[in-house]
Amino acid sequence: MNRLKLRRLAIVAIGVALPTLLLTACSGGSGGTSSGSSSADKASLGQLFKGDEGTPPTSSPPAAKGKNVWWISCGQVSAACSGYAAAGQAAAQAIGWDFHIADGNLNQANGEATAFRTALAAHPDAIILDAFSCSNLQPELQQAKQQGVPVMGVETTDCSDAGTGPSLFTVPLIYGENYPGQKAWWTGWGTWSGDFVAADSGGQAKIIAAPGQGDPQYDFLYAGFKDALAQKCPKCTIVTEVPWTLADLAPNGPWVTALRNALIKNADADYVWFPFDFNAVESGGAKAVLQSGSKAKVLANSGSGNALDLIRSGQLYAEASAKSSEWESWAAIDELNRHFNGQPSVPEGLGFVSLDKTHNLPSQPGSNYQTTVDYQAMYKKAWGVGQG
Repeated sequence: MNRLKLRRLAIVAIGVALPTLLLTACSGGSGGTSSGSSSADKASLGQLFKGDEGTPPTSSPPAAKGKNVWWISCGQVSAACSGYAAAGQAAAQAIGWDFHIADGNLNQANGEATAFRTALAAHPDAIILDAFSCSNLQPELQQAKQQGVPVMGVETTDCSDAGTGPSLFTVPLIYGENYPGQKAWWTGWGTWSGDFVAADSGGQAKIIAAPGQGDPQYDFLYAGFKDALAQKCPKCTIVTEVPWTLADLAPNGPWVTALRNALIKNADADYVWFPFDFNAVESGGAKAVLQSGSKAKVLANSGSGNALDLIRSGQLYAEASAKSSEWESWAAIDELNRHFNGQPSVPEGLGFVSLDKTHNLPSQPGSNYQTTVDYQAMYKKAWGVGQG
């Protein structure tokens, strides 16, 4: 699931029982295949299933010694948030640093700012901010900058990206050659998803879209999605939007009610597009499509294990864009090590890939998307702490 406020969403849906019913496989339905796709479309799909992941950098400055790093988790109650923190801890342990986790607690009772202040009071060598909006922590981030404490954001845009303030992340995370910064990463996430719809539909689709509101990341992702459709699928139409804010996403809440109404009013829709796995799974979006009887293909975007299980059951057609969340955490540690050695950030090889029932689906149920790149061994070798 997703990162930034997305992982906070998990708290809303604790205790939700996910259905295991299968969608009926039929032409044009969730379990069906595209009809009328040209050879060019198939070639494009092949590239999307191949993905654009690279490899981690093959060389690195030596592992900095004696560093004390704090990771601000978006909320340890969320499996997604705690998973990012755990991967960061594993990477920090591999490189030989002290590592501490401060729990942002899904920002309950202003937990983000409290966790950040706790980390800053410990006089760390660096702070990694996992999936918080810069605007929520602008005073604390400014204080860190004044004190000379390096800060990195993982899957979150800087205040300068959103135009809400100055740049407050002092260590850049360059995801990959195609994604040189936070805004590019989020926009690319949406672009990859739009490219998938264009290729899978054969260039013509009626789409029910569910864009997020209230956070710059959501805007960048949706802008990338719409731009990809405009460029590559001029006959694709977003027939209606079912927008949401975090407060709307409780199971059986106002967003899923609006989605059910949209499905009734747009019974001829070919695709239902969810920007994140959470919309499809915990918030009940996939179940709502199933119960409506719609034959639209249901798409999500993240690569989390619970969503991939819905692909296995037929409730979800594909993950239009997915990525390796664990790799992101290791990449963050690599960028910090370069900073500690007085070297600039470099592309970390991260990218996106599409998944469906026959492409890139992990063999183990419940598993997140697993890249074939042995990034952990590569980082250890580059840091001089293990052999790849």
